[in-house]
Amino acid sequence: MRAVVLALSLALVAPEFTAGKTYVYKYEMSIMSGLPEEGLARAKMNGSCKFLISALDKNMYTIKVDDPMMHGFTSIGPKDQGEQVEDIPKAFTPEWTTPIKFEYSNGIVGKIYVPDEFSDIILNFYKGVLSILQLNIKKTHNVYDLQEDGVQGVCKTFYSVNEDVKAERILLTKTRDMNNCQTRIYRDMGLAYTEKCDKCQQESKNLRGSTSYRYVLKPVPSGIMILEADVNELIQFSPFSEGYGAAQTETRQTFVFQEILDSPIVPKSAEYHHRESLKYEFSDEFEWTPLQFVKVTDKQAQIEELLDHLIIHNAEKVNDSAPLKYLELIQFLRVAHNEDLEVLWNKYKTMPSYRLWLLEAVPASGTTTALRFIKERFEAEDLSVVEAVRTLAAAVHMVTANPESIKLFETLMEDNKINANPVLREIVFLGYGTMISKYCAESDACPVGFVQPIHKRLSEAVSKGETEDIILYVKVLGNAGHPSSLKSITKIMPIHGTAAASLPIRVHIEAIRALSNIAKKESRMVQELALQLYMDKALDPELRMLSCIVLFETNPSLALVSTLANAVKSEENLQVASFTYSHMKSMSRSCLSFPSMEKLTAVRLSSCQYYLTLVYFQLLMIQSLGSFMLGAAATAFYINDAATFLPRSVVAKTRAFFAGAAADILEIGVRTDGLQETLLKNPSVLDSADRITKMKRVIKALSQWRSLPNNKPLASIYIKLFGQEIAFANIDKPMIERAIELASGPSVQDFGIKALRTLLLSGASFNYAMPVMFTEVRRVIPTAVGVSVQLNLYSAAVAGSVVKIKPTLSPHLPEDFPLSRLLETDIKLESEIIPSFAVDTYAVMGINNPVYHTIIVSRAKFNTTIPSKINARLHIKEGDFKIEALPVSVNENITDGSLETYVVRRNSLDPTAERIIPIFRRKVLQSISSQILSNEDYSAEVSLEVVEQKIPLLAKRYCTKYRAIGLKACFKVATENAAFIHDTALYRMIGSQNASFSITPIEGEAVERLEMEVKVGAKAAEKIIKQINLNDGAATVLSKLNKILASNKNHTLSSSSSSSSSSSSNHSSNSSGLSSSRSFSNSSSSSSASSLASLFSAESSSSRDSNEFLDERDAAAVVTVRAVRANKKDLGYQVVVYVDKPNARLQIILYPLSGSNWKLCADGVWLSEHKITGKLAWGAECKEYSTMITGETGLVSSSPAARLRVSWEKLPSYVKRYAEKAYDYVPNKMLADLIKAKSANSSRQLSFTVVAKSEKSIELIAKTPRVCDVNWFIPYKNAF
Repeated sequence: MRAVVLALSLALVAPEFTAGKTYVYKYEMSIMSGLPEEGLARAKMNGSCKFLISALDKNMYTIKVDDPMMHGFTSIGPKDQGEQVEDIPKAFTPEWTTPIKFEYSNGIVGKIYVPDEFSDIILNFYKGVLSILQLNIKKTHNVYDLQEDGVQGVCKTFYSVNEDVKAERILLTKTRDMNNCQTRIYRDMGLAYTEKCDKCQQESKNLRGSTSYRYVLKPVPSGIMILEADVNELIQFSPFSEGYGAAQTETRQTFVFQEILDSPIVPKSAEYHHRESLKYEFSDEFEWTPLQFVKVTDKQAQIEELLDHLIIHNAEKVNDSAPLKYLELIQFLRVAHNEDLEVLWNKYKTMPSYRLWLLEAVPASGTTTALRFIKERFEAEDLSVVEAVRTLAAAVHMVTANPESIKLFETLMEDNKINANPVLREIVFLGYGTMISKYCAESDACPVGFVQPIHKRLSEAVSKGETEDIILYVKVLGNAGHPSSLKSITKIMPIHGTAAASLPIRVHIEAIRALSNIAKKESRMVQELALQLYMDKALDPELRMLSCIVLFETNPSLALVSTLANAVKSEENLQVASFTYSHMKSMSRSCLSFPSMEKLTAVRLSSCQYYLTLVYFQLLMIQSLGSFMLGAAATAFYINDAATFLPRSVVAKTRAFFAGAAADILEIGVRTDGLQETLLKNPSVLDSADRITKMKRVIKALSQWRSLPNNKPLASIYIKLFGQEIAFANIDKPMIERAIELASGPSVQDFGIKALRTLLLSGASFNYAMPVMFTEVRRVIPTAVGVSVQLNLYSAAVAGSVVKIKPTLSPHLPEDFPLSRLLETDIKLESEIIPSFAVDTYAVMGINNPVYHTIIVSRAKFNTTIPSKINARLHIKEGDFKIEALPVSVNENITDGSLETYVVRRNSLDPTAERIIPIFRRKVLQSISSQILSNEDYSAEVSLEVVEQKIPLLAKRYCTKYRAIGLKACFKVATENAAFIHDTALYRMIGSQNASFSITPIEGEAVERLEMEVKVGAKAAEKIIKQINLNDGAATVLSKLNKILASNKNHTLSSSSSSSSSSSSNHSSNSSGLSSSRSFSNSSSSSSASSLASLFSAESSSSRDSNEFLDERDAAAVVTVRAVRANKKDLGYQVVVYVDKPNARLQIILYPLSGSNWKLCADGVWLSEHKITGKLAWGAECKEYSTMITGETGLVSSSPAARLRVSWEKLPSYVKRYAEKAYDYVPNKMLADLIKAKSANSSRQLSFTVVAKSEKSIELIAKTPRVCDVNWFIPYKNAF
């Protein structure tokens, strides 16, 4: 027999089933979802049955199920007993009793045949069993691998054949690697905008899967017979690239031979139809979410019930259950027909709240029916322009892309009403390209017929010279990203010798930008075109730089990068060379770029040093927390040259990386061509002048925008979301004229006046609640059992607000009162505002089909409600303004957040069989954590022993009291997680986490209200609560300050701009390395400033001076902020502003309302149009600390300059400490590069002087106690 086995190992044949016999196999399967560690809850479903297999002829067989049974488990330990599920097998009894046919030859399963009305669930179940019979046995190898067909697709499979001599058996094992498939079967939803991040997946896969088969084969005369087969499949997913920890779904199958019956199986007398081979067949996996089973009885009535619930329960504030109810509403709308939506619309179109919810939920359902409903409502003029914009824009990104939905958008492009409205036309056309892109990303086929209508429109627009239409159609092709569009786009490229070179540069720019999405599918063709454009030195530098960007977006090879680096070395255009150098250098620092980029850049460009007429900045950050990979990248650049006043182009974009995928989140770009032209028409704008003069010239130049032609935009802007352009606008002459006409038109003014009158006479009261976010990301992966495992992420958010405003006017005004009457009216407004917000996010993994669920769920919930009562009083004539914040009744917590992980098992045929248990089964957790959270003095980490494990429970409470306003704020957190198993990010999230934030009154220190009162005008002094000591230092300061002003002001005005030579030598001696012929307005300022310094340090008790300069009649404004307490001991501050107009002086005094003698005094004086000086003092009676600040402008040599000088006598220690820390952050290398000269400086003075040396450079002279005198030379681009 040994010889027989050895011979068989060299010349194995396929399993055979003898004709006229029935082979009986006992089959058992299990599906389990959860975490792999023992002691954690898992959801499990077991099934068992018998399979009967008979041969019909040489290559045709039949198979039938007998005695099916199911058991469900939601367990922690392996000994937990399951519950028998009887209704599911009974529901499929007609199909169980129906045999199916399949082709089987040489161990390969071929076509499968089933009768009509055979459900996909049972067919896929059969395919899972037939895949066990799939054996590609090679006659000459014992160990080999191949790409083998199966339920999950064509994947790499490893075979190993051994012999058991004693048992006279053949042992065969095969392992399928689900991460190495030639054709992988899966289906996605919501992932059309993402790309696979190859760099992120190099170290660890976020999604891993493998299936192992173990066979015991028995040699028989006709070949071999399968005695036993064990199948074990493991699918793991983690959002992080970690070495430990992943949620998983495990499936197991056993297939054991029992007996051979002499009678064959008789097929059903019905017509059988071909249903593919072993590949899994998708059906309605995306129709329902795994969050709950919803039984559809009466769609319309159930939708109406959900709408009623959302409207009623969110009237006062957003209910915690609102996001989940919104998700449920979307589910029902997915199965609604067009007739159902019509009935709902006719019922609710006149009810604003219901109409709003319906129009938000319909596009979120994502069905073609929803898109058709929106189209029909627009054509019937049932939607306003705002509603049409909102629903169509939502439909573009939420409706599933398929040929039918694409055709609907194509029809909308022909609609005259759409084309008559620029905004709607833009949404529909750009949306058409986006739908094509989504369809091609989620489907194997991408017909060229989808983009042909745009190709035709583009060709016609080019022939007619319609620039705006050309740009629109190019943007549509850019959104679509179809490779066949490359030819049409090339025709308008500025390639040397083509007629397209005469098109405006705006067209060329859009054509180059449109290559980005095409490069994701045809990188090689885009590389060739982008390189050709870059190498064409006759092109505008901006076009060449854009080509450089596109080129690097195609992930070029090392050889191509080397070619580009060599070209840069000989590039004559410094603008292009500097841009390319900066771009390559930034790419070399990126951890997502190709590995040899840094070395290549260093070798090729080490000797290249360019003066950057273009500034390019790129920041790329992949932040690794622990061992997982996620992060974001941000890129920004702007382009200008010597001939431009403003940047010609500015672009900023962000990119995110998570769970092994990458997506372009947001991109914003701005161009200023027409604005440049307008400014350059006034040459004086570029002349050297002070900033104010330059700004006046710019404003004057901009006022000449009417001289521009209608087809020349001043500026343009575009916005991309997830790599798709969603909006763009040209700010041109017609647009500005329309905006001016609209803003100054009588309709806008009348509307504003009417709204104001209504508010003041009748008040306002409304509540507003609506969904603000819906996200659904799903991936369906078949398993070896023949059921699919799903990875799902759902998120929904609802926001609402209740606003009530009650006005009181004295005297009462008539309905048509003139606005001038408001100047003499005492206006009081009582308002109550209650904003609220709730968001739910669910991450789900497991089995989700219309019959049963076995899943693991992580649910994050967040909700907040922040009520407020605010009263305001305004009397313009009296100069009174008062605002009060009153106490409100709030919930225990104004903000709640939680993250929970649990497992679920459901049976759609028996809703009472639903089982939901937390990942840690702890009955005492809730009671203990609540005891801890209720005790504000308790803060501890405790461990409780449950199922022979110690699961850490952390509960903390942090509180702080703000006695000034009588409130206490508390932050509470309680968490138990699985970090004790593996201290990784995923396991720290698994478990139960709760956090809340509350604000409550302090017991015994209640505050009646918070007030802010402002009084301006001649009667401001009436509101002064605390009289200032007229004999204190502040009064003395003011008296002396007045004397200085009287004696020096005229002299300062006449000499500030002329007396420069006297200060030149002194300044040069303190700033070595600078020109000796510097001038600054110092002669008069030195005497004034020194006198001002002396008067601030002196004291006087002259009551005459004090009464003259601190008289209450000089009070211009009084601001009081306080907390009004029940015990009448108010806390707060008052600010008094004194103004001395004849002497151009301003004094501000701040002091507390309590008995403290602490004050803050600020005095300032306008010495001349070139100089201002002042002093800030604070502490007890404003005498502890003080600083002197002087700002002035003038000339250094013939260069305009400005100087800021700060000196002090004494400063608090913390100010010095923080200043030293800030200085330590300045890199030493930067200081070494910039410092040109040093000299000694006072230890109590800071001085900063800025000198405009030329139109392209400035010089900064800084004097600090730490650095002495530092001169920096800084090149800059000329700007106002």
